[in-house]
Amino acid sequence: MKGRTLANVLIVTVLIGLSLYFIFPFYWLSIGITKNVSQLFQKSLLPGIPSYFPENVSRVFAYGGGAFFKWLGNSFLYASVGAFVGVLVASLAGFAFRRYDFVGKKVLFMLILAFAMVPGYATTLPVFMMFRDLKLLDTRFAVLLPSFVNIFGVYLMVAYWNQVSEEVFDAAEIDGANDLLIYLKIGLPNVLPGFITLFLLAFVGIWNNFFLPLVVLNSRAKMPLILGITTLTDPQGFPVYNLTLTASFFTILPLLVLFATLQRYFKPQLYT
Repeated sequence: MKGRTLANVLIVTVLIGLSLYFIFPFYWLSIGITKNVSQLFQKSLLPGIPSYFPENVSRVFAYGGGAFFKWLGNSFLYASVGAFVGVLVASLAGFAFRRYDFVGKKVLFMLILAFAMVPGYATTLPVFMMFRDLKLLDTRFAVLLPSFVNIFGVYLMVAYWNQVSEEVFDAAEIDGANDLLIYLKIGLPNVLPGFITLFLLAFVGIWNNFFLPLVVLNSRAKMPLILGITTLTDPQGFPVYNLTLTASFFTILPLLVLFATLQRYFKPQLYT
């Protein structure tokens, strides 16, 4: 009995330690936005006294004539359009794998599994060279187009579509529904939790994608927020760390709102 109690205490202690480990960066960011540069270098874990939060916010929003809001709009454009189109294409591919039998189906699926294990960084150089030849560098299409292909999303949507029983499709065909109607009215509602889950994963991935925009973009006006905030400098060209931290804080708020808004769609799928 004592052994089980000791084990439970040890597990709880480890879980609390892990929780603090993951929460600490957000806490450090939250107190960092209340400080100026000199207070940041004091390495205190307490909020800044006096608080410089209102001044930091006003300076971030006014920087570069409202560059923050331009970067924010770019991030929403890249993440929302890229995630939706990428998930839509993945969902259509999953539907095709579920409904149709064609030559090389298993081989193609194995290739999808193989390509899903290739890290995105490994494809950045070929993408850069291809966009250079197509004269697409430093355009918004250079960020959007790669996000339209979600290899892992295809694999995930195939798994979700396979959970839809064949009887559902047969009943729709008996009622005279064509493939498009079956996809929109019959199939898609059944895989909606997977669609929303994949959309969230893709949105966060594109929103936090730093390396690809860094490689293919030169104009600050086209940068996403995650890249633009790294260019915050003073008139002498030196980084302004308190402004970078404040901008970083506002960078994660849309993701929190998105998760809170869409959680009800995928939560039942996670717990059933």
